Amino acid sequence: INLINTSGNINEIVSENSLYDGLDIDFSSLSIKSIKINNSLNDCLDFSFGNYFVKNLELNYCGDKGISVGEKSVANFKIANISNSNIGIASKDSSSVNVDTANISNTKICVSAYKKKQEFTGAILKIINSHCENYHKKTNIDENSKIIFVKEL
Repeated sequence: INLINTSGNINEIVSENSLYDGLDIDFSSLSIKSIKINNSLNDCLDFSFGNYFVKNLELNYCGDKGISVGEKSVANFKIANISNSNIGIASKDSSSVNVDTANISNTKICVSAYKKKQEFTGAILKIINSHCENYHKKTNIDENSKIIFVKEL
């Protein structure tokens, strides 16, 4: 599913067995009540160049990232449940990601914040209630970025 230049409210998005990103949204401003993505060969959720709010997120079996937010985006998530991905949450390239509750399991890297493209600066990732389990590395961060854990469960 790919949405470009879209604004408004969406009740539910479901994606299963995607060969690429499960959901890719660019240049948009959206509020989404529920996203369920299962088995994407690349990222489950990829946001760029926009403003996004997601109330409830269920991501499982993501080939690369569960959540990928980049290119000057602002993304806010109430509840994010992510399992079986390479990276749980990635904030990159001048983006800001805020998560109220993140439950992440079975990942190589739980959370990541970094500058990928030279025309951008670092990124910010803030998680209020964080629970990570069964990971190889908890954080991956560069010198330009910031990851804030307010409370770890």
